[in-house]
Amino acid sequence: MKITNHPARLLGTLLAGLLLCAPGLTRAEVSENPTARELLALVRANQAGQERDLSGKLRMSTSEAKIIIPFRLLLRGNTIIYQFTDRPESLILRLDEKASRLDRATGSGKTEKITGAKLDDPVRGTDISYEDLSLKFLYWNNAVIEKEKERLMTRTCWIVRAVPSRKDDSQYDMARLWIEPTGGLLQAECYAGGKLIRRFSVRNVQSAHDTGGYILKSMSIQRMDESGKKDRYPTYLDIQQN
Repeated sequence: MKITNHPARLLGTLLAGLLLCAPGLTRAEVSENPTARELLALVRANQAGQERDLSGKLRMSTSEAKIIIPFRLLLRGNTIIYQFTDRPESLILRLDEKASRLDRATGSGKTEKITGAKLDDPVRGTDISYEDLSLKFLYWNNAVIEKEKERLMTRTCWIVRAVPSRKDDSQYDMARLWIEPTGGLLQAECYAGGKLIRRFSVRNVQSAHDTGGYILKSMSIQRMDESGKKDRYPTYLDIQQN
């Protein structure tokens, strides 16, 4: 994989999610004809060496209530910390070379690793699951480039289709990822049973105060119903610089 410098860099890594699109700044760019594994590796590598503190909130409106969940987003190299500010709770994501690990820490000082069936649980009543936060699909080696140089948000992207090694590894059986040349993950779609379940989309970006690059400002997390249509109440992730 050829690495080159790039003057204006955007990273909206998913999320979901990261969340599926955890913000950061890219430092490298892939070669003209990358493989799917090289693109996934670049998305993971973009978090290495990041030292940044941001503020954010999850918000979702329903017919009954408006839900707002504030948090601090701390980037510490290969560790991403979602530190909720409305109660003593943190989610700690570690992106290692071969796998990711998601832990939950509470005010009592207890830390638990989130694994197995717990990964399917929603985060704080939103449409985001713990698996979405863990970014496990970035480690699925069974991946191919489905389409080259698709345009999204005026950016050129590769569409990568990835599937888990085993069916019991994930609640999803396939993920489709829109990855730009600098490793930014601009959109992700997650499927189960052949049906689209969630879509994560970058909506806006903002100039970074310290570097002149770009970081995530807002993204949407859209849940689909059983027929594959959009649910009425998407979840939004907003990021603010401190």
